[in-house]
Amino acid sequence: IVYSSMRTSAAATTPVAASQCSTSTARESACQPSRALRRRDFTLDVVGLAAFAFAGPRASRAAPIDSGDFYAKWPYSKPSDIIPFVEANATRGDPASVLKAYDLWREYYPQYSLGNEKTAKYAEVLRARDPMTVVEIGTFLGYSAISTASGLRDGGRMMCVEFEPRHADVARWALDFASLSDKVTVVTAAGSAAVGTVKDFVEGVSGQGAGVGVDVLFLDHAKERYLPDLKLYEDAGVVVRGTTVVADNVIYPGAPGWLEYVDSAAGRYDTRLIEAMFEYDQVWNENWESQKDALSVSVKL
Repeated sequence: IVYSSMRTSAAATTPVAASQCSTSTARESACQPSRALRRRDFTLDVVGLAAFAFAGPRASRAAPIDSGDFYAKWPYSKPSDIIPFVEANATRGDPASVLKAYDLWREYYPQYSLGNEKTAKYAEVLRARDPMTVVEIGTFLGYSAISTASGLRDGGRMMCVEFEPRHADVARWALDFASLSDKVTVVTAAGSAAVGTVKDFVEGVSGQGAGVGVDVLFLDHAKERYLPDLKLYEDAGVVVRGTTVVADNVIYPGAPGWLEYVDSAAGRYDTRLIEAMFEYDQVWNENWESQKDALSVSVKL
């Protein structure tokens, strides 16, 4: 596995260093957190944490709106509470403004999101691949889906698979608000249960019928499901030679067996790791330390 360290600006993502980092080495180095950290559960209680302003990964700037005023005006007890906020702070039909509204929301509330740093690095991967078909498993409220769909080529299509119905509903709304619903289909299902639906989608977009695989598969759902689900999509012919598989959080908190399976040395994939920080800081936890993470980018051989 090639481990790439990259700096990101708003305009571009430029590789600045690269070194060989084997899976075994990663487990013993700063590339890989301790086994105890890998197994932690990062489920957030949005009600219980509503009093904490969230500044995103390594952010230092103060929240742009007085916290008391914000929480009074924009309470957050369920996923759909973000909808009126986006309506008030974004422009319909403008995906970039929707993402900015999501980012502003994250200044105040803990929020699962690919984050600005990883989004920019993932966008570089997508631009290089120029996919016709993208499948995302684990969509949450649609942040990465909006970013991905915005950059699709003419005729490109995306399918998002989200297990939680309330999250899927918000993602559909956000994609429609951003005028991207014609490019993206959101399916409410577990990744393991959506294999047939995804296969039909990929073959339908390609117009070539059976035997055509997806161009890009992005995994950002339950980490313990990364490897089992990948194998299901391989067996179904969705992941084929040339498919690019991108997976988030492969270092922190980690995905069991993932790095070993996609390691280039195993001969199944050509894999590199793109360094990035973990998406959010647990500012409510006084003992929290920002964690190094990575996206794995694996091309099926």
